[in-house]
Amino acid sequence: MKRLLLSLLALFSLSAQAALTVRIPQPESLPPMYSYYRQLLTLALEKSGEEFVIKQVTLNEPQPQLALKLRDGKPINLLWAGTTGEYERQLLPVRIPLLRGLSGFRLLLINQTRQQEFSQIQNLAELASFTGVQGIGWSDVDILKQAGLNISAAPYYTILDMLNRNQQVDYYPRSLVEAHVELTVATAQYPLLMAEPRLLLYYPFAIYFFVSPEYPELADALTRGLDRAYRDGSFIALFEQYPPIRASLPVLQQPRLRLDLANPDLTESTRALPDHYWYPGTRP
Repeated sequence: MKRLLLSLLALFSLSAQAALTVRIPQPESLPPMYSYYRQLLTLALEKSGEEFVIKQVTLNEPQPQLALKLRDGKPINLLWAGTTGEYERQLLPVRIPLLRGLSGFRLLLINQTRQQEFSQIQNLAELASFTGVQGIGWSDVDILKQAGLNISAAPYYTILDMLNRNQQVDYYPRSLVEAHVELTVATAQYPLLMAEPRLLLYYPFAIYFFVSPEYPELADALTRGLDRAYRDGSFIALFEQYPPIRASLPVLQQPRLRLDLANPDLTESTRALPDHYWYPGTRP
């Protein structure tokens, strides 16, 4: 009996050691799409065929600091973020766009009292006379600046309040889905916020899972799992059934003035991804 118990304990220990431990950052104030990426991560790991456990690490640092911690694998080993050439060089990118490129379509969140001013804008040069805002260290900042726009950076948790107070910044470029979620949950606290009804920015953009270089087996498992999820339809099912995504897609059918921006930092590896990974109209 003692030998049997020892054998079972040894098997349990080996199983526990073999399980992938995934450590992700969890800010105190969850971003709008946190639940979607968390569900997609679970789906990918389930499809990978590996045993796994997901642990959430409370961190409230800007994205660049999170990326530095991720590079060393401590205390996190996975992060989802908009891709950049630097991230793809320093980290292990899982090159499957988690929002299928929809993150490149941007609505402008503004203060309602400014709507008349924005209704006069006809091109990027005119938009450049206004001040936009993004979170500190976000991948979009350089894209918007390189397009000639005037962009400042602020802590994420302050941005909606700044707009509602009509202080320091004029607009907040936000992806369709994020804009929908933020306006839905923030209406009571920030009653003067609105999505500008006429303009739509677009630049080719992808959000990836990034893994610490110290955990290549995790990157391999996620690549395998996401590919299987695409092939069996479960990825697309989650994407299409996620309520904020479904609710935001009609914006693309509206007659808006589309202002296209280049993304010079988009790598050739991202540009070469198969068509089926991209939502129609978003392929670079």
